[in-house]
Amino acid sequence: MVHLKINNNEVEVEEGTTLIHAARAMGIEVPTLCYWEGVRPMNSCMLCVMRDSNTGLLHPSCSTVAQEGMDIETDSGDVCEARKDVLELTISEHVGDCEAPCTHTCPASMNIPVMMRQIYEGDLDGAAYTVTNGLVFPGTLGYVCPAPCQSPCRRKSYDQTMEIKLLHREVSEKALIDNPELLDCPEDTGKKVAIIGGGLCGMSSAWVLRKKGHACTVFEKEAKAGGKVRALTEEELPKGVLDAEIDFIERLGVKFECGTEINGNGDLEAILSEYDSVIVACKGVAKPGGKIFEAKEHKLDVRAVGNGKTTGLWVDKYLKSVEIKPEPKLFDSKYGKLDKKNLSKLLENKTALDIPTIEGDLVDARVEAGRCLHCDCRKRVSCGLRKWASDYGAEKKKYFASETPDVRILGSGNVILEPGKCIRCGLCVAIAEKHGEDIGLTFANRGFDMEIRVPFDHSFDDALKKSAAECVEACPTAAIAFRNVEDVQSCHTTTLIKLTR
Repeated sequence: MVHLKINNNEVEVEEGTTLIHAARAMGIEVPTLCYWEGVRPMNSCMLCVMRDSNTGLLHPSCSTVAQEGMDIETDSGDVCEARKDVLELTISEHVGDCEAPCTHTCPASMNIPVMMRQIYEGDLDGAAYTVTNGLVFPGTLGYVCPAPCQSPCRRKSYDQTMEIKLLHREVSEKALIDNPELLDCPEDTGKKVAIIGGGLCGMSSAWVLRKKGHACTVFEKEAKAGGKVRALTEEELPKGVLDAEIDFIERLGVKFECGTEINGNGDLEAILSEYDSVIVACKGVAKPGGKIFEAKEHKLDVRAVGNGKTTGLWVDKYLKSVEIKPEPKLFDSKYGKLDKKNLSKLLENKTALDIPTIEGDLVDARVEAGRCLHCDCRKRVSCGLRKWASDYGAEKKKYFASETPDVRILGSGNVILEPGKCIRCGLCVAIAEKHGEDIGLTFANRGFDMEIRVPFDHSFDDALKKSAAECVEACPTAAIAFRNVEDVQSCHTTTLIKLTR
């Protein structure tokens, strides 16, 4: 047995145990990008380094065997700074979008690219789930939203922007109202929330909270809920669209008390005594504080929905006695504006599709959705580089590579490779070797020009007949991926989805 210290704790391990295994056995989280169980240590990312205070040296813990008398620090200041430097050097030449430009500019944070792929694959029920999670009122916003998400669409500089607004409207009309799965809610929590103000903002808060299992009642002074969009003309917004979506929220279990104006301390005190929390989604009723929260209406209807959703999530935390604080800021890699050369390369791997003919407000939905370039990452939730860069506060612009890789997507089959996202960890090469692939993968070139290649110009599908699934799972950045598999996150769940025609 070998005796050593890890973070000032006396530890005894078997001979041959690596530092990473010794630390993880103690419950210590050790960051890695190039380490994978069952594969020889690659020693390429150096993110797992630990410091031996006896010598002052940093060691890659994935390959360093524990030695008698070591005094190991796993998260001291020196160790964390070294890891941060590693991450900042790595991301300086990382080329790829974590989130698509359209998602960045949607005030309600809808996962637009996933909606596109679900429509293209003919999964309207899945698309209905996505647009409802994102917009709450996808049909109404399909008429009144100014569609800020369409402005940064990369297709705009090639042919024309994606018709996102018309697509989520069409999904709403075809699949939303008759989709019973969208009415599923968790078991009631026993908590009651009053929402004062029945505009899109207040109703969005109610939708989020009901989906969390809380009982919700919306108080609206007018005869019908809807707020300012209720005043729009039939041409601007058919009333049947708004009414159907409000009816859907009622079927979810939200109660509406219309024609009920809440004024003065007396009305408010009565509500405060009956409900566990109150959301004020209109002006002049009460200031936020204690169990009163404010959901700000906005002249931009989609922004009002986003504000309502955010307030709903805050109140859910309050009801669960969870500290209310801003969500941690995630590292967010961006392509930025692509020049014609790189845009053309991004389009090379995309099936050529004609621009659909738009007659009035009708869109050939699957053809239009098929034009989406899949700008977002296939591991936007589980990407190792994103996680550790976020945790260590790595700065994207700390270092600048003299040359960054071009935007490319290689592979015409089920397995694809994006060289700009590859950190050259070597895991896919080693995993293919472990599985005894006839072709496998290899490193080509040297130094900064080194990249992963398939030997002899074979396809990735041919190269990874046995090991593709493990290579995709192990890849820390989704540089190597299945074309139609990705992880996605809604406000309720994180799941792996497979999009297959």
